[in-house]
Order: sequence, then C-alpha cells, then structure tokens
Amino acid sequence: MMAKKIITFLMVAFLVTGCSYFNKKEVKTTNNKTVNETKDKKIVNKEKQEEQPKHLIVIDAGHQERGNNEKESIGPGSTVTKPKVASGTSGKWSGLNEYELTLQISLKLKEALLKENYQVIMVRETNNVNISNSERAKIANDNNCDAFIRIHANGSENTSANGAMTICQTSSNPYNSSLYGQSKKLSECILNKYTEKTGIKKERVWETDTMSGINWCQVPVTILELGYMSNKIEDLKLSDDSFQNEMVEGIVLGINQYFE
Repeated sequence: MMAKKIITFLMVAFLVTGCSYFNKKEVKTTNNKTVNETKDKKIVNKEKQEEQPKHLIVIDAGHQERGNNEKESIGPGSTVTKPKVASGTSGKWSGLNEYELTLQISLKLKEALLKENYQVIMVRETNNVNISNSERAKIANDNNCDAFIRIHANGSENTSANGAMTICQTSSNPYNSSLYGQSKKLSECILNKYTEKTGIKKERVWETDTMSGINWCQVPVTILELGYMSNKIEDLKLSDDSFQNEMVEGIVLGINQYFE
C-alpha cells in the first residue's frame, strides 16, 4: 500500500515538473520568435527609409534644334526682353551641336541621379522642341524642385579659351535675390567637383542678372558651362563617351555635396 502511494506521488511530481519544463521551453521559443520578428521589422523599416527618394532634381538640356527669336521678358515684370531661346554653339572638330551635346550629358546625368535615388524631371528629352527659357524655369518652379541644373557649353572666337564655369544670379537680383545663397552654393559645389573629376580648368562662378532662365526661377538654380566647344582639345573631350561619364560623375558628386 505504501509502495503504491510512493509510485503515485512520483508520477504526479513528474507530470507537474514535465509540464512546467515544456511550458518554459514553449515560452522561450515564442519569445525568440517575437524578438526575431521585431528585428525583421526594424530591418524592413530601415530599408524603406533608405529607398525614399533623396531630392527632386530638374535637368534642363540647354538650347534646342531650332532657336526661337521671338522676345520674352528677362524676368517677371521686366520691360527688358531677349530671344526666347537660341540653338547654341557647335563644335568644329567634334561636329556636335551644343543642343546635341547638352542632351547627351543630361540623359546620362538623369540615369546617374536615378541610381543615386534622386527623383528626376527632364525639361526635354529630344532636340525637336520649342521651350523658351522662362518656360524651362516654370517647369522647375511648378514642380518645386530642390535644384534646377541647366547644362550648357561655351564658345568663343578665341580658340585658346578653355575651362568650365557655373552661373547664378547676384545677391541683388531684382527677381529672386532670396535664392542667391542656395544658387551660389549649388554653383560652387558642382563646379568644384566637376573640375576635380574631369581635370578641366576651373574658371569661376559667374554671378549675373542677365539670364532669363535664372531670373524666372523660384528654386535654387545653376548653369554649368561644360567647357569650350571652340577649343579643339575640349571639344573632342566633351564629345568622347567615356569622358562624358567622368563629367556626369563630377556633376553628381557636386549635387551630393550640395545636399550634405
């Protein structure tokens, strides 16, 4: 009789201890799963944050196939007028027109910026367009972009002239002087990185209030003059596909620095 009681007691004790053990094990597994799920959610949220576009950039490939000599005001409310848009210069040695070169660079810049997680809007993606300088600025304004990058190339009667420059408004611009600081910084960043990457001589940031496409802007803006198509060495460089990739890389580095 005593033996039966002992056996019964041991069986009950085993069942209670076993259930407690398995319950603890089950809770431990559940807790690990919860921790892992929390970690997974944090990783997913971090990835989503990294996927968010950085900034909106509007790119204007300067000029177009056919110029438009109709007049427009150089700025809001101004009585001073200029032709709406020109066809630009051309390269004697490369055979490229400026409007062709600027579109080549702008399309490459678009792809490079998209890879960097920027949002990009193009003013034009073909040469056969008719968009005035004020209308180009309006595209940037209407989209409230973070930076308006205008791609151009220089020309001169002096074939030895060479180098790159950027252009922005002055601090006393009658139309958008409040943007001077941002535009100047954008111009400096792009010019510095562009010339560092390409080895093209750095000329200057030219501050002027004579550019319609700048005066009509209500967003930070710069014009990048890539180099001189009137200079044999630069003309041939600017038209070279592999060198164009370096040019674009320099512009992207400058844009990145501007937003740092």
